[in-house]
Amino acid sequence: MPCDYKQYPANWKTEIVPRIKARDGHCCKFCGLPEGQWGYYDSAGQWHKVEGPESDTAILDGYKVIVVQLGVAHLDHLLIDHGDDNLAALCRRCHIRYDAPISAPKAAATRKYGRPSDRAMKSLFDQEHNGN
Repeated sequence: MPCDYKQYPANWKTEIVPRIKARDGHCCKFCGLPEGQWGYYDSAGQWHKVEGPESDTAILDGYKVIVVQLGVAHLDHLLIDHGDDNLAALCRRCHIRYDAPISAPKAAATRKYGRPSDRAMKSLFDQEHNGN
């Protein structure tokens, strides 16, 4: 899900994110994977670290080799409380899974009805062309 940084404090990227990542040891708080590690998930969801030529073999075997990237998640899913107790360093996989109960219904509504900004433009367009 795209991040609208207008909803975050000005020091989010420069102070808060680095502080939370350091506090969590630059590892995902949920699964423990370290930031910057290369590897892939097998069909059972198990992580396999790869280095050097191992990554070529994994790719040839059909796996998508990725690098672990950490973000900082709001544990209450709200963007109001930016306190350290409400924040955790999470890898992309864990972050997406953690946010799924919140983001899935929003995504379904967007697929069904379009984006709010698109609906507003359509409404204005319809009004202009219907003489209202």
